[in-house]
Amino acid sequence: MPRAATAVVLACLAPGAAPFVVPTARRQRAPRINVGPGELWGGYLAALDADPLPVKMATATFVIGAGDAAAQAIERAPFDVARLGRWGFFGLVLQAPWNHAWQNILEGWLPSTPSPWTAVTFEKVALDQGLQAPAFTALVFFFFAALEGDGIQGGVESCKKDLGATLLKNWLVFIPATFANLAFVPLELRVLFINVVFFFWVIFLSTLINDDADPASD
Repeated sequence: MPRAATAVVLACLAPGAAPFVVPTARRQRAPRINVGPGELWGGYLAALDADPLPVKMATATFVIGAGDAAAQAIERAPFDVARLGRWGFFGLVLQAPWNHAWQNILEGWLPSTPSPWTAVTFEKVALDQGLQAPAFTALVFFFFAALEGDGIQGGVESCKKDLGATLLKNWLVFIPATFANLAFVPLELRVLFINVVFFFWVIFLSTLINDDADPASD
């Protein structure tokens, strides 16, 4: 037996010696999967193409809820989970379905032209902000009046008090935003664009509606 092998055997048999362990191959770690913004965006587009309305509803729920969370942070009041839930619910059942249907109807009436700088784009903006915006804004007031237990009368009172002033502010924000959306954004992404703008608009609306609902503000 070679001397080196003999030394190993004697070392293993010596009293108190640690058991001899045959080294094994190191276990290889599974490669990390890096998911970047490009992959996330691609996955979102694929999901949007497969199930447009459910994806838009989920997106609106998150974005609109985040808008209310931002409004509550600005107010620095105790965080109201129920209020956050109402706004998320609004995004789910009203904001996304309404805008999904309206954008498809509007595009069916007036299909987009190769150039955004045509009368068609301006006609679509006029219909959106002259017809759709007042109806939707009034519906928002009635929706939250119903959720907060004030019923139809509460919606009527909110419209009488705030609808006119809210529409004027709405047009300052949404007329340019709507032109950009209708002129440059593909149809399938227009509701997402509206949601992004609406994130900031919700900060205003949420504060306004919550202030109206707060008895201490009267």
